[in-house]
Amino acid sequence: MKRPLRIAAALAAAVAAGFAAASCASIQRDVYYDAPAGEDPAELAEIESSLVLSRAVPGAGDLAAARSRLAELAAAPSSDSARSARILALSAEAALQSGDRAAAARLLAGAKAAYQGDEVAAVVESRLAASPAERLAALQRSSAVADGGYRVAAETGSALLALGRIREALVAFDASLPKLGEEYALLFGDERDRAWSLRDAESAPSADASAYLTREPITLLGMAAVAQSETTAMDRVTGGAPWAAGVLFERLKAAGWYLDQGADAKAAATRKDAALFLWTMMSRGDRAMAARYTARYASRGRSPVPDVPLGSPYFDAALGVVEEGVMALVDGSAFNPDGPASGLEFYGWLLAAAAWR
Repeated sequence: MKRPLRIAAALAAAVAAGFAAASCASIQRDVYYDAPAGEDPAELAEIESSLVLSRAVPGAGDLAAARSRLAELAAAPSSDSARSARILALSAEAALQSGDRAAAARLLAGAKAAYQGDEVAAVVESRLAASPAERLAALQRSSAVADGGYRVAAETGSALLALGRIREALVAFDASLPKLGEEYALLFGDERDRAWSLRDAESAPSADASAYLTREPITLLGMAAVAQSETTAMDRVTGGAPWAAGVLFERLKAAGWYLDQGADAKAAATRKDAALFLWTMMSRGDRAMAARYTARYASRGRSPVPDVPLGSPYFDAALGVVEEGVMALVDGSAFNPDGPASGLEFYGWLLAAAAWR
């Protein structure tokens, strides 16, 4: 089973420090250039790496400096059409990231005129598309002529995910990202992890839910919003009518779905918050069921889970979601109640809880 991609600590440290260029060894090298005398043949790969990092972490690179240097490289005479196309394609990407779509389109046209097979140009063309469907169509056209293909495949995964074609997106990511550098894992890692988490969903999550489905902790309000959007569990509260997330959050808070009556809607949810929310949903107002683990373990005087003691207001919820297979102990014994609950994790737990009978 594949695990979510993790970014190397060295790369994370470099990004945090504002480092904008990675080693050319991390870049797919499918085209070799006849560079003019004195030009470092690895420089274009370094510039590409810096632009990918800048795209992944806005502000991580100096776009003005990249555009200036690419203009200098473009001015150097060369008979290598592939080199000229790559310079123009990278220039188009830098212009696009700078918000200059007109310049990006003009530079892209120059790249394609110089050489049709440049893969970076194929990626930029897709990024200029007006919709995910047009983006995917551009990538599919380009894949037949582009040199290499891993960059196009990763971009295709992103387009497929945006269109709700989850399993196809996961295949595209897993076929491409291991062949690309860490900067590409940084750029597409969240989307790949989302595809992995959603792979068994019967349908793609709604746009309202998707905003919360990241590796970042979901908010308390986000749990309510996703539950309403992706299940029918909130119907017994709302009567099936679509409520504003804030209104639903306040109603659920008053009904005990959240322990802290003064909780802020934007507060990050912990694992114990998620457990209480899900167990309340699963028990459907059955008080005996909601408290059954307290009744079961009262005579024993202790909890089977060391970090959720008997008497904790989260005790029944934590034991319930674990026993019913909705959530898991983090190391086989501890629940880690104060640990963060990411949006992607919560979505998986929610689907399991909604399917429980």
